[in-house]
Amino acid sequence: MSRPPSRRTVLASIATTAAVATGGFESDPSGATAPSLESGTVPADRYDCSDVERPEPDRLDGTDALESLPYPAPPSEANAGEDRSPADGSRSSAVYGVSRYVTEFERAYRRNAFLARYGSLARTVTLHRTAYRTAPIDPSGTEDAVLVAIRYNLTKGTRQSIADQRTEWDVRVVYYLDEHVLLRARYDGVAEELSFDPDPRARGTPVACFD
Repeated sequence: MSRPPSRRTVLASIATTAAVATGGFESDPSGATAPSLESGTVPADRYDCSDVERPEPDRLDGTDALESLPYPAPPSEANAGEDRSPADGSRSSAVYGVSRYVTEFERAYRRNAFLARYGSLARTVTLHRTAYRTAPIDPSGTEDAVLVAIRYNLTKGTRQSIADQRTEWDVRVVYYLDEHVLLRARYDGVAEELSFDPDPRARGTPVACFD
């Protein structure tokens, strides 16, 4: 049996496919585009696993309690294309896989943050992604990394506000992913455009690390 492909192999596939197929960028289905960024990858020794910060709510008792979500494993060639659809056309399964991974990570992050704040009062948290964009970082270099920006709406409510759910519209977060770390940065405002601002390499928080 052959050895499963490494995370580096998957990231290299993302960078190569996006750079070759789209001339240095990958766009979301709406047609928006963004140039490949060339400011470099994050040094491997900048963060370690003790730097990771992400919501980890306590387990709640009761059958009707809202459950926390586990953070997903990083994408691999084995699962990168499992959620592809005909609408994706020629888009690389690895590129689609990394956008799906980031979306599922953000879904877990926001739900767990809501649970950590409200505990047993939390009733619902629903994230609906409306757009995404990916871009390889220096695809010709020796390190493989990718930026992923997603925009979404988040509906949430507590048991004290059953008839008054609230929705955050057009939230934008940007993730940086390489074979060592996942960084997250959130735009402070309503994201009318989908861009890679703020850049998580400069303004992000480590939310996962990989051995």
